Amino acid sequence: MRALALERAPHGEVVVDLCAGCHALWFDAFESVQLTPGATLALFEEVRAAQAPRRAEQKSLACPRCRAALVETRDLRHATRFVYWRCMRGHGRFTPFVQFLREKAFLRPLAPGEIARLRVHVRTVRCTGCGARVDLSRHARCPYCAGPIEAFDADAAAATVRALEDRKVAGTGIDIEGLADALLGGGGRSPRDETPLDLIGAGLAALTSLWPAR
Repeated sequence: MRALALERAPHGEVVVDLCAGCHALWFDAFESVQLTPGATLALFEEVRAAQAPRRAEQKSLACPRCRAALVETRDLRHATRFVYWRCMRGHGRFTPFVQFLREKAFLRPLAPGEIARLRVHVRTVRCTGCGARVDLSRHARCPYCAGPIEAFDADAAAATVRALEDRKVAGTGIDIEGLADALLGGGGRSPRDETPLDLIGAGLAALTSLWPAR
């Protein structure tokens, strides 16, 4: 893992450990809720730039502080369910990046109309839950894990960028419809493109293109 020094709310810094190979984060106690909007965007950029993820052997995860086995924990924030693996001694938690996005309400299931809109541009997508290939012409859910087709929530993404802009007194506005088009339009891909679209990667690319100058 690589340590990242990020901005803490209301002041100071928090050090988050990033595993680029497995697209996961280690948060010490309460670090996740202390991230500023700028820190959240910085994490997004780090993961977007990382290599393709490996599947983690989650049954054998151990706390990097005390080496005790981590415990799978299912949590709820507002109406969104997410999963992480925590140290029973309170040292922190291992959170796959997809679960972090769910915790922060950046991922949401696509409505049937949005899936139909996406299908015009994209034939297959990669399931955010298990990584399997999903043929949109045949399925509206992942046929392997039964997970929904998820993508970035354009409103949540725009709100985070706006919060960062407000702090930096930036004047650039956010075009939510334009962001939604970027997320659901497949990036100008041909429907004949056989490579499954990574909706998380596409969302990260669209979001960071709106990132105000730092």
